Amino acid sequence: MRNLLIWLPGSVGETIILPRVRYVYDHLPLLDWRTKRYAASEARRIRSAILAKSDKFIIVFDCEIAGLGYGGILYMLAIARYIISQGGFTAFYIVDTDYPHVDGQMDQDEISYFISDIVHIAEAMLDPEVSSVCLISPETLSKVVDTPSNEFLLFDDFTRNRRPFFRDCFNVFNNLMANSPDAVQDRVLFSPDEFKCRLPESSCATPYVSWACRYSLKGTDFGRQTMRDEFLKSYTYLRNRFPNHNILVVSDSLGCQHYSSLATDLQIKDLLFSKDYSPDFLGDAALTINSDFFFWFRGGGMCIIPLISRMPYECHGPLMNEIMWDKRRLTSWQGKSQEWIVLEKHQFVDDRSRETENIGLSWNGVEE
Repeated sequence: MRNLLIWLPGSVGETIILPRVRYVYDHLPLLDWRTKRYAASEARRIRSAILAKSDKFIIVFDCEIAGLGYGGILYMLAIARYIISQGGFTAFYIVDTDYPHVDGQMDQDEISYFISDIVHIAEAMLDPEVSSVCLISPETLSKVVDTPSNEFLLFDDFTRNRRPFFRDCFNVFNNLMANSPDAVQDRVLFSPDEFKCRLPESSCATPYVSWACRYSLKGTDFGRQTMRDEFLKSYTYLRNRFPNHNILVVSDSLGCQHYSSLATDLQIKDLLFSKDYSPDFLGDAALTINSDFFFWFRGGGMCIIPLISRMPYECHGPLMNEIMWDKRRLTSWQGKSQEWIVLEKHQFVDDRSRETENIGLSWNGVEE
């Protein structure tokens, strides 16, 4: 239908009719079922290409389409790690952008830093002997996707037409992992050992638990910020549950400054902050996955590191495009020490006080 609409005279098909068709499609019944069905279909394509021993698997992260956030690229890297675990060589392409409008709150220097950072993250998280990472221009993309028959392009139609597919990556990855034995899952999932070399030289005192807090300026997804009452309730819960652990707040520089000030205002004096130890995302990820436990309440993308791992965690937050694997588990590999508590999306919640009251209710009261 899309191909038909974009061939209509002028731009009426693509700019006017197609968005309306997509809106109607997204609001049809059984959206979760249709999403899972597509994820299962793409996962089957990937498995078939692996069995056919394709020479190369191509994954494209298009910055202008996927946006400037860490979540999308981490899910794509997880799929790449799965393919590598099955013996496939993966070429990971990151499409550059010089358009500040991709995120109205970022200037060009910040966009350039982010792109440089995700290239570094991709290189760090993929085995260089069986993968390549390359930053390309939008003009080069057509050459990349013009693949010979012995190469496999993931999310083929979406990638060629520069349509967003990053929303489906988690569900595709979840499907791929569900049919994998534990030994394969362990090779794919993030582990503390592979992040040891990323730990800051002056690391925080052990033992410790990590607590991700996002700080947002108003107008930039403010609903994902940890509010004052939520901060106090979360701290009290973690301090009671882990009386013999340090508590490390993981956030960016502005976040650490904000929550340090808030902690002082609340007369909380025993918190540590990631930016006292780590200068970048990989350092924060290393501190997180090497902690004894991870806690998250409507925070930012750091939750994906524990989510794609075996480490114990408790996360309270909405599902954006992720679909629960079953009634209890978000991921097909989720263990007993891992818990995701689903909340409504913040734009639909006027009063979060009940959510705050529920923090820690699933804990059995035994100190750890």
